[in-house]
Amino acid sequence: MPAGKVVKGKGVVTHTFGSPQRATELFTNIGDCFVYDSSLRILDYAELYPIYGQSSGGLSEEQIEKINTLDYIFLRGSNYINTNGQWDEITSVLEKTKVPVMAFGIGVQVPDNSDEYVNDSTKRFLQLIADRSKTVGVRGALSRKALNSIGIKNVRIFGCPTAFRHCKPELKFPRLKADEIKNLGFTLRRKTHGFAMLQRYMLRTLSEKYRTEILCAGELEEKAIFYARSNLVENPKQVMEKAVNSLIKEKWLYGENDPLLDLYRSSLSVFETVSDFEAAECRQDAVTGFRLHGNLLALANEVPALYITYDTRTREFVKTLGIPHVDGRYIDRFSFEEAWDNADFGTFEKTYAERFKDLQKFLDENGMAHRLGQNPTPNLSKAA
Repeated sequence: MPAGKVVKGKGVVTHTFGSPQRATELFTNIGDCFVYDSSLRILDYAELYPIYGQSSGGLSEEQIEKINTLDYIFLRGSNYINTNGQWDEITSVLEKTKVPVMAFGIGVQVPDNSDEYVNDSTKRFLQLIADRSKTVGVRGALSRKALNSIGIKNVRIFGCPTAFRHCKPELKFPRLKADEIKNLGFTLRRKTHGFAMLQRYMLRTLSEKYRTEILCAGELEEKAIFYARSNLVENPKQVMEKAVNSLIKEKWLYGENDPLLDLYRSSLSVFETVSDFEAAECRQDAVTGFRLHGNLLALANEVPALYITYDTRTREFVKTLGIPHVDGRYIDRFSFEEAWDNADFGTFEKTYAERFKDLQKFLDENGMAHRLGQNPTPNLSKAA
C-alpha cells in the first residue's frame, strides 16, 4: 500500500497521523512518506488513484478496470531489488492490467560483496516492469548492475525523487565551517546494526557543542517517549516507563540516569507529516546522521547535510549524487568538525544538476508529465 496518505493542505502524512496513541503501537517509516510526497510534487497529474492491496492478496475486477483507464502505474522508490521479495500476487494482478508500469527510483538492498540480487519472485516482478516501461528508473550503479544481471538493460540512473522535490534544476549551499553551526539536526536510525555505539557517541558529543535536535523517523520507543513527554497519550507516565525500560533492555540506554535519556526528554522530535519534518530541518544550520531520506530532505531544501554511510544502499546513494559523507566502516577516531570542514558540497551541486537532467529524460521518455523546470505539458495524465 502507499507509504502514507494524502491530506489536503498537508501533503503526505503517516497512517497514524492525528492518533498519537496508535502511533506508539505502529512503526511508520516517515522516510517512505518523503519519497511518496516528493514523487507527487514532481509528477503532473489530474487524478491520483492509490492502490491498496486487499488482505486476500488481490485486487477486484472493478479496481483493475479502473487502473486500465489511467495513463500509468508508478512504484514509489524503495528497495524492490532484493532476494527476500515476494511479489507473485501483485505480479499476477499487474499482468491483468494494460497500462505502463514505471519504477520511479527503485534500488537494491543486499549484503556487502553479495552477487545475488533477486529471487525468482523478484525477478518476475522486475521483468514485468521492464517490459512495460521505456526505462526503469534506479537509485545508482549497483542497482543497474543488479538489473543487468537478470537481463534488464533499459535502465536509467537518477537517484531518488526526494532530492528533486522542489523541481529546481540547481541547488546552492551555504559554505559554513563547523564552528559556525549553531543548530544541528541529527537524523536517528537506532536500529542500524553495528552502529549503535557510534550514534550514541555522536549524539552525546554533538549535543555538547551544538543545539542538537534529534529527528526521529518512526521508531516506536522514541515516539512513545515524545508523545508521553507531550502528554498526548493515555497514562503518559506508564508509556514513558515502558519505552525507557525497552531501550535499557535493548542496551541503547545505560539505565535511567543515562545522559542520552535527558537528551531524549529535551531534544527528541517526532513527525507525522512530511511538511513538519521539512520545516524542522529548515530550522537547522546543518544536518547529519544515519537516515538516508532524512538527510536527503535537508539537502533538497539547501540545508547542508553530512551522511554517515553504513551499507550498500547508502554507499550507492551518496555515490550517485556526489553527497559529502563519512564511511562508517572505517571510523576509528572520529571528528565531526574535521569531517564537516572537509565536506565538498560543490561536487554535490554539480552532480545534482546532472541527475536532474537524467530524471527529466526518464520522465519524458516514459511519457510521465512532470513539473521539473519549464514544463508546458498540460495537467492531463492519470496515475496509480
